[in-house]
Amino acid sequence: MPDRWQTYPLEFSGGLISNLSPLQHGSTAPGSARILTNFEPSTDGGYRRIEGFEKFNSNTVTGQNNILGVVFYKDRAIVARDQSAGDPKLFAGATSGAYVDLSTSLNLGTNSSRVRFARYNFDGTDKLYIVDGIGYPLILAGVAASDLSQLSSPSDIQGASHVTEFKDHIFLAKGENLVFSAPFSDTDFTAASGGGIINVGSDITAIIPFREQLIVFSESKINRVIGNSISDFKMQPIADDIGCISGDTVQEIAGDVIFLGPDGLRTLAGTEKNQDFNLGSITKPVQKQIISLTTNSTSFASVVIREKSQYRIFGFNTNVTESASKGIIGTQLQTAQGMAINWAETSGIKAYVADSVYVGKVETILFANDDGYVYKMESGNSFDGDNINASFATPYFPITDPRLRKTIYRATVYTEPQGSVALDFNLRYDLSGEGVIEPETISLSNTSASGSVFTFGSSNAFYGTAKYSGESLQSIFDTQTLGSGFTVSLQFESSGTTPPFAMDAAVIEYGQYGRR
Repeated sequence: MPDRWQTYPLEFSGGLISNLSPLQHGSTAPGSARILTNFEPSTDGGYRRIEGFEKFNSNTVTGQNNILGVVFYKDRAIVARDQSAGDPKLFAGATSGAYVDLSTSLNLGTNSSRVRFARYNFDGTDKLYIVDGIGYPLILAGVAASDLSQLSSPSDIQGASHVTEFKDHIFLAKGENLVFSAPFSDTDFTAASGGGIINVGSDITAIIPFREQLIVFSESKINRVIGNSISDFKMQPIADDIGCISGDTVQEIAGDVIFLGPDGLRTLAGTEKNQDFNLGSITKPVQKQIISLTTNSTSFASVVIREKSQYRIFGFNTNVTESASKGIIGTQLQTAQGMAINWAETSGIKAYVADSVYVGKVETILFANDDGYVYKMESGNSFDGDNINASFATPYFPITDPRLRKTIYRATVYTEPQGSVALDFNLRYDLSGEGVIEPETISLSNTSASGSVFTFGSSNAFYGTAKYSGESLQSIFDTQTLGSGFTVSLQFESSGTTPPFAMDAAVIEYGQYGRR
């Protein structure tokens, strides 16, 4: 066997995969990941370390236990939180100053566990419709206590748990009933004016407008409402044997609707086409992570990050610490085979409720849990001051023949930095099994300087170059390596508060020797 060095290029793509055997994974998708935590599959290619989060406002929201709801409205965070056992109130907060109590005379329902919102505009004024599953809905037309009003009838809408606007009607879900208002009215639900009730036959878990139809989820079925008014509203079945187990996971993204079913995350289009438990699930590549998330979580929150074509779901459990809280990222990417969703995992984001919205050209993503703060996601380079711990490991790939031993002499790693990068790089051989000798960790770093990243418009910025503290950033790391094995995995770990960076590709130089 010749002992000359050979090269093996590796493009990082494919996202997290955990449903294949080690050899199958490494042979068919060597640039994918067996570990991908706090890295996101990037629409620009490779895996990018996620951005951080920081407090939306440095003050806490008065109260105790979980924040029950949060929404971004008129440059404010509108927040619901318990004041004492079973007594939630609404607050409005800007990015600074104390949160203002909006519930001076009108309160949410006693013992509410979740507060949900719908944005709408019937008369030129942006408003919020607010439901809590217990009391009568509230309407907020501004950011002062005087802008809050509450309905007192009809009894059909008391205890509504979900709300949305569809075809210029307010739709409320209460148990099995879908109650809708008269056209262009948020208070009139009488039949004489055009209001009405549709019974769907099972408790509703979510409602969302989508492509001229209102999708109505229950735990075991999915229906649609089509039409424009009481004269032609009609309900049609989509799926009769599967539904949504958590309404707060339902999001529209990239021309489809994603939701959490009993077998994992699913798309509406796939469910409608197949009506099958297995074929409709889109999270089979990360089924291990989905099972862990659903098993260890008591509730869920989700957001879409539209500029990244990304869906994020977060599991919540009061007994799980923030650092141990998990979530899953799905990024829709264009591949040679067409559109595909690549997956990754988050660790350290604890979200009981969340909201994301575009205002103008700015996307704002908020979330909150049980510590009293509202946080802004996709902001900053840390988890509110704490390090972002990120890990990426390729599968154990055989390079060529899995029966031939390979010695890895050199590795070249290609990155896209926005600032300083510090990585721990390891080669792991032969599934890291018992008796396998693992080489020492190699530190990769592009700068030890401090300072800021030069941005577009700066006199120091040049097209095609990245600069940090006035110096060009090193983006290619070339290092000698040690060790040999029949299969090898490249593993990278990062912990710090540096700007995001992307892992693009690697080239390893190796020699092949004895057959097993």
